[in-house]
Amino acid sequence: MPAECAIDGCAVLAIGRCRECGRAFCMSHQAHNEVTGEGYPALCIQCLQRRRRVAGRGDRDARADAREATERSWVTSGQAAMDLYAAGIAPTPVVERRSRFVKQRFGRPREEIDEIEVGALWVIGRFEWTEMQEIPETREWTTGLLARPAGGYPVAMIARAVARCRVSDGLAMLVRDAAYGDSFTQLERREIPRIVAAIRALVASPTGETPAR
Repeated sequence: MPAECAIDGCAVLAIGRCRECGRAFCMSHQAHNEVTGEGYPALCIQCLQRRRRVAGRGDRDARADAREATERSWVTSGQAAMDLYAAGIAPTPVVERRSRFVKQRFGRPREEIDEIEVGALWVIGRFEWTEMQEIPETREWTTGLLARPAGGYPVAMIARAVARCRVSDGLAMLVRDAAYGDSFTQLERREIPRIVAAIRALVASPTGETPAR
């Protein structure tokens, strides 16, 4: 008995069988080459459509990856910092507190604390960082884009262009891990697109302030 088309319950006399789904297909449900118009001898129209959807999704993924790479490069190359300067958005000074003991004529030496400006950053919002320890802890930290990271731009990754900080009275202080600690803190990878978006928003902001999250 001749095979019948099994696509969408067609039941018309089949002319071939799809090598991908194994179903028989008729002339109406045969896949055709878009350029030549020739029918594929062993491919149904539904499997061809599925191929195109998969290929289209792959193209979109590739385009998205390329777009994200371009955005990351905008930050890691230092161009984002240059664009902020060009937009007239001044960074917040970064200070370090350094203590010293000053001898007094009478009595014990007096400790004095100086605030030394060591850099600058633009506050871009609060983002998640994870302290890598026996039980990792993730929490949000105020985060800034460094005007000049250690070694200068370009940097290898966005995590080297940003830093945790505390801001008070128009001054920022960096939050660092202890030099000889038994853990370290790293930026959550999923925050990178949000950080890029926040910097873009800051560049475009007429007030020079990061829009509220």
